[in-house]
Amino acid sequence: MDGPLRQDFGTGSLRIFLTVEAVDNYKQGHTNSYSPDYQLAKRYGITSFVAIILIAFVILFLFRYETSRIIQESAKTSNESLTIATEYALNDHFVTFLNLLKLNKRKPGEMPFEPMLERAMQKMIRDTNVDRIKLYDTTGRVAYSTRSDVYDEEEEGNDGFISALAGNPRTVLNYRDSFSLFNTNNRDVNLVQTYVPIRVNENTPVLGVMEIYYDISGYISHAMRTIIILMMTTLLLMLTLYMFLLMHIKRSERIIEDQHRITREKKVMLEFLTAKMINAQEDEKKRIAFDLHEDVVQTLSGVKMQLEKYILSISQQEKESDTNQISNEIVPMLQQAAHKIRAVAMDLRPPSLDDFGLKSALNSLVSECHTVATGLEIEINFLLKEEDISSERKAIFYRLAKDILHAICFDQQMTGTLRLNYERIDGGLCMRAVLASDRINAMYNDSMPDYFQLMKERTILSGGEFTTRPRYNNIIEVKSVWVF
Repeated sequence: MDGPLRQDFGTGSLRIFLTVEAVDNYKQGHTNSYSPDYQLAKRYGITSFVAIILIAFVILFLFRYETSRIIQESAKTSNESLTIATEYALNDHFVTFLNLLKLNKRKPGEMPFEPMLERAMQKMIRDTNVDRIKLYDTTGRVAYSTRSDVYDEEEEGNDGFISALAGNPRTVLNYRDSFSLFNTNNRDVNLVQTYVPIRVNENTPVLGVMEIYYDISGYISHAMRTIIILMMTTLLLMLTLYMFLLMHIKRSERIIEDQHRITREKKVMLEFLTAKMINAQEDEKKRIAFDLHEDVVQTLSGVKMQLEKYILSISQQEKESDTNQISNEIVPMLQQAAHKIRAVAMDLRPPSLDDFGLKSALNSLVSECHTVATGLEIEINFLLKEEDISSERKAIFYRLAKDILHAICFDQQMTGTLRLNYERIDGGLCMRAVLASDRINAMYNDSMPDYFQLMKERTILSGGEFTTRPRYNNIIEVKSVWVF
């Protein structure tokens, strides 16, 4: 045989030789049907990137919260200590100033402060983070301030002023709720305000309240820069780890894809070899059937004719008993041998399948079955053109139908209805078998009949898919599909 398939029957076995071109052509026609849907790197990349961003933001907000808390607590403690120490050191000057202000009934800002003390407080504001210092009288008016633009302010409703007026120091933090990369000149935020009472001693009434504003903007800016550096470092480390893991996943995915490709190629090769093996078996059966019918049967027929001629020539010379023995024993034996050999040839490969087509060969099988099983109704429906079926598929269809009909008609002699449908589906062919009989449940219980099991094996070996529907009302329905 020419082409990619060659057979050798010298040892009584079948050997298949395939050329590289034949295998490549078959693989090109089947490999395209596989579309890999395994995208590990893509899923890992998206999931890990989102997780890294979320973790980075969680770390940012946790560090920001803890940093702001530490800054607030330390700023409150340090400013409260500074204010109380300043009030203790300058208590006599503040008491004298408030008493003079009360006696002279001066307006806020009109009462002069001691020049040396004024210079000392201005220097403290200039050289430290103290923003301003205020003195309040008991009514909440500003009696003195290191800034001249705040004398119109009144603090009589302020919680810190009220607490200090009652004799209890109080610290209030006016804190910006969010960090900013741009440092503004808004002096109403990020200030720690501590109110302490001014009195001669602990047993005397409160004469006024001293307030010191402590600016923590520098701490806030430093904390913000630290958070940004930490954030960038964390992101850089995480992205480095992410890229390393992504490269490892990509490499693993390539290995998996290579393994899948090898598996697919082996599957395609197995399907190709199986299909070629089945076709080779059919070709071998066809050749043997042809040799039996055209050679052996013809030889036996020639021998029969020669014997008959010989009988006629010696009929006058031999005894009548010898002539009758040859006519009644030897000739019938030769005829029976010829019939058996012809039956074997028909079973191996019916000539009608090649000469008249699949439909005619199946009708011959049905006619043969009707001579044995009179209680079985067989229906064969062709819902496609026979030209749509290749010669290889015709042989497979014929073998499947023959196995089913031979088992039902000759072996089991079942009664009922058998329907075989041959139809074309999207991209392939379908063979459907429906058997309905009252003896199904009694004969098979819940198992599949052997001939349908054989149909499943032949379907899978020829590259098809076999499916079966659940049994109902003594009906078995199976289907074989071949997609091209």
